[in-house]
Amino acid sequence: MIAEQPLVLTSLCVFFAAIVRGLTGFGFAAVSVVGLILLMPLEQAVPLILCLEIASSALLLGRAWQEADLPLLRCLLLAAMLGVPCGLLLLADSDPHWLTFCVYLLVGGLALVGLARIRLPIGRGPFTLSLVGGISGALIAAFSIGGPLLVACLSQLRLSPSVLRATLILFFCAVDLAALAGLAVHGSLSYATFSQALWLLPALTLGLLLGQRLFRIVTPHTAALGTQWLLLILASLGLLGWWQH
Repeated sequence: MIAEQPLVLTSLCVFFAAIVRGLTGFGFAAVSVVGLILLMPLEQAVPLILCLEIASSALLLGRAWQEADLPLLRCLLLAAMLGVPCGLLLLADSDPHWLTFCVYLLVGGLALVGLARIRLPIGRGPFTLSLVGGISGALIAAFSIGGPLLVACLSQLRLSPSVLRATLILFFCAVDLAALAGLAVHGSLSYATFSQALWLLPALTLGLLLGQRLFRIVTPHTAALGTQWLLLILASLGLLGWWQH
């Protein structure tokens, strides 16, 4: 069992991140990683978040296969599987201190893009979708963060909220599994990671259930706006703490 105080703080972080995931279909990794790297090293937080992401995807799958845009999903996944090894190399060979800075900067920058409603030049062409999928796969493997970029791009395709949410759930499930397998091969996955994930499952489950209930009553625009502000605040606090150290 992990120490009581870190477990409580970690559980709260996972709980709030799970609410966001249940509500929007994305954002769990971005919210949780910014919080967790205040409590543990990035190289420890990434595999833990991937384990929890896979568990959350399993709990959210439901009708995702019926609602997802499968042709779009296939195109994104093919490119993402090529991006995952690149992200794993980045995580293994870079300075954790500066990688942490990059996490805060990336999350804050993507949140600003979402709040500013900047339209990204993307269509359904294979090149642009492959580029988005590949970059997202690399980001998930390196930082466990791929949702904000993917959502910022896919929102330009005018998918319905349910189709977007289902497509994201299936995408993250597959890419997280690939990234976790890569970490296992690299030797960066330990029994302690799975033990921590098991202790955090109750917080994850409760957050997902609450998020799913909110999905029925909160408009997609309000949910997205709230998520972007939350990410921006967390990233700003993280950058402030990073600078002081």
